[in-house]
Amino acid sequence: MGKKTSEKRGKLFGVLNILDLIILLFLLSLGAALAFRGNVKDQLGSTADDVTVEFSVRIEPVRVMTYMAVEEGDPLFDNETGTRIGTVTRVSATPYMREVTLADGSIVTSPDPEYFTLIVVAQGPGKTSEIGVLLDGSRLCSPGGTIKLASTRLDTTGTFDTVEVVS
Repeated sequence: MGKKTSEKRGKLFGVLNILDLIILLFLLSLGAALAFRGNVKDQLGSTADDVTVEFSVRIEPVRVMTYMAVEEGDPLFDNETGTRIGTVTRVSATPYMREVTLADGSIVTSPDPEYFTLIVVAQGPGKTSEIGVLLDGSRLCSPGGTIKLASTRLDTTGTFDTVEVVS
């Protein structure tokens, strides 16, 4: 009799162990997610239009050596996917504004002499669809979104400032 009660403990309806049921549900949901996920490029397919996208990325704070390393014509890559997303068309820098606490306790913004705010403007192939603009058909870009950028002489994280469809 003691054997019978210990066998039923932890069983659901006396047949299936609860832990086994949780594992089975997890595996089924994982399989369904893998079956239905698909690739963004495949999902958009013919519904997306091929366009040229001009975008600007704000990188801050950067030192003068980083600013001097980025040149027009450099290729830009999405460091997360490894795909080329465009070519640098313009680079500009403004003084990086840092918050400084004064002796009286007030906080003001003041230019930092060692750092710059770098704006990198680039153009690249993209697609437009109802979900937005995709760089190289796979990277959703919108103002305020972050991106890990890489080029021949740059590896950093920036924020999209502007995104415009050129053609």
